[in-house]
Amino acid sequence: MKNTFSLCLLLFSAVFISSAAEIRNVCCTTFPLYLFTRNITEGCRNVNTELVIPPGTGCPHDYALTPRDMRKLGAEHLILVRNGLGLDDFILAPLRKMNPDAVVIDTSRGIDTLALDTPCRHEHGHGHRHTARNPHLFASPFEAVRIVGNIAEGLAEADPANAARYRSNAAAYTAKLRRLCEAFTENARRYQFEKRKIVTQHGVFDYLARNLNLPVFATITAEPESGITASEMTELAAKLKGKGIDVIYTEPQYSPRVAKTLARECGIPLASLDPVANGPADAPMDYYESTMRKNLEVLGKTLKK
Repeated sequence: MKNTFSLCLLLFSAVFISSAAEIRNVCCTTFPLYLFTRNITEGCRNVNTELVIPPGTGCPHDYALTPRDMRKLGAEHLILVRNGLGLDDFILAPLRKMNPDAVVIDTSRGIDTLALDTPCRHEHGHGHRHTARNPHLFASPFEAVRIVGNIAEGLAEADPANAARYRSNAAAYTAKLRRLCEAFTENARRYQFEKRKIVTQHGVFDYLARNLNLPVFATITAEPESGITASEMTELAAKLKGKGIDVIYTEPQYSPRVAKTLARECGIPLASLDPVANGPADAPMDYYESTMRKNLEVLGKTLKK
């Protein structure tokens, strides 16, 4: 009887240890979501946080998954943290096929999103427009606060053993983001952003502009990967000339060639803002905040009168 009891105890202990050592693989589809999630999962037991798409990719609209990416999606006990607004939809079909039991966290859940009109050009020169939701929530620290909340609650539900740590980490990180938001709000008030006019390379800063009441007079293109035609360039230049545009903002993720031409032809200053769509593989934990503070400095320098 004693031997039987000892054997049962050993078996129970083995099962318990095995369960306790079970690794939760948390995969993030994009670089900014990876930065947020790392801050939430820091110090959490048996949690492995990874980025699916290489950190230098930027906005991955039509990214093609590699065999290495597919192996990440096939991991056991997978939790996928995704944008949820069309930016990473290409990952859903492979995920359903490889790992139907994976938990998927939609980081845009419950957030008031903006429309994004994108042109669809056909081979014969005519086209129409698709109306989708703007997926670039991450480029505003105000929306990042909401994204972090969605990630933390999704992780807590999927992994109750670490729920308290997820929530406490998220609270500490959110406090940092809120301080960043306060600094942006103060700059917007001080330099009267509501009286300014800006042009952006594409719709990546629309949420930040909304949060700061900063008018976006025009965007150069909805799809920077596909470029802009000569006729569109001429039309846009005519639209910008003499309209009191304060600055054209480019992004380090895309070529500034078209923006430079417009700035020169229309006599508009040029500056760069980084939406943190991509970054270095060894990015520090505070990479998002430090990059946004640099953006804050650029906004202050270019919009003050």
